[in-house]
Amino acid sequence: MSDLGSREELFDEIRLRRALRLDPSELPARLDVAAIAARAEASRPGALVASLASTVITCVAGAALMALAAMALPAIAPAIASELLADVIDALARLAVPASTILGAAQQPAVPVAALAGLAVAIAYEYVQRRERLREVTS
Repeated sequence: MSDLGSREELFDEIRLRRALRLDPSELPARLDVAAIAARAEASRPGALVASLASTVITCVAGAALMALAAMALPAIAPAIASELLADVIDALARLAVPASTILGAAQQPAVPVAALAGLAVAIAYEYVQRRERLREVTS
């Protein structure tokens, strides 16, 4: 086991690093998309004409779609508005049922009197607590 064998069987550090790509200088070059596109356009002279034609067709199609949307919007706007208004009214009606129960209970004469009494007790309790703290601090 002490004999490591011949020198050719072992990997030297340079070959090992190259195999593992540990050195930043040994990394493969990144693909340059702009250079590939420039080379492709240079090899085909009709690429400029095709690019221009596709750009014009795309702009005309986009303008046509925008025009159709602008013409269709006044036709469908009342339907959309009525659906939206119906949904808002439905949501308000669903909230009004529990709210009417709570408001009906709050309109009973005992509830406001009890709320005022509870508020008076809470104010008095806080006043007493504050006074006791001041006595402790000053004494």
